[in-house]
Amino acid sequence: MIRTLTASIAAVTLTFGPPVAAQTGSETNEAAEVMALLGDMFQADPLTAEQEALLPLALVTVDQVFPEGTYRTLMEETMQPMFDSMFGTMGEWPVATFARIGGLPDDEVAGLGDTTLQEITEIVDPAFGERTRLSGQAAVEMITNLVDQIEPSYRAGLARAYAVRFTRTQLTELNAFFETPTGKYYAGQSMLIYADPQVMAAMNEMMPAMMEMLPAMMAEMETRTAALPAPKTYDDLTADERTRLSELLGVSEGDLEHNMQSNHSVIDTVVEDSADEQTDSGSE
Repeated sequence: MIRTLTASIAAVTLTFGPPVAAQTGSETNEAAEVMALLGDMFQADPLTAEQEALLPLALVTVDQVFPEGTYRTLMEETMQPMFDSMFGTMGEWPVATFARIGGLPDDEVAGLGDTTLQEITEIVDPAFGERTRLSGQAAVEMITNLVDQIEPSYRAGLARAYAVRFTRTQLTELNAFFETPTGKYYAGQSMLIYADPQVMAAMNEMMPAMMEMLPAMMAEMETRTAALPAPKTYDDLTADERTRLSELLGVSEGDLEHNMQSNHSVIDTVVEDSADEQTDSGSE
């Protein structure tokens, strides 16, 4: 029980882990590789000649709805207050919720009662509140600097999207509306309004509901995948599969067998090996 509870608390703490600047070179390279893979997920079709011709009009539209500096304004006006609010209330979150998500049986979760995260961290990490506040501050500052760099590309992509989704007539009418006092004000607020405190306050209602739903979601996932065959254990593998898997993982067949003992599947082994590597790199 203690192990599961500790893991649950750790998961919350690690969510607000060290900023990018504190990462090792290996971690940075891994992050770059992941981002490269994600980049391949979104491949846009080239614009047609007709759409290319609409880009000047679309850029005028983007200058109104997403002027330069919009990302920074979003970060400064919404992200920082959101982080402050999140960190301010995190201590009030019930540990039982995280323990249940972490897989603790309901009968053991019941034993946690109304214990909050703050009550635990006051003992194991008295500086938790200040640590998370400073971590959030660093995250916001670094993300703000990052979005400043990517904003030109985002604006260019937004212009292409307008050129694809709107006709010349529609873009002309939009731009004419944005030239009016009301239209100009609306355009300048159109992106920022989604992060308005009124909207974010309404979104806050979703967090408790989502936390309550997660155990049921996990159970539903298990139900829907229950008919699928279980991942293979070492004993299930053929000789050729063992050889091939050893090559893919870069381990000897003896190590492979050791890592896949009892009910450990191939996926379990890969996950545990990855966790071990993270632990080793963190201790260097």
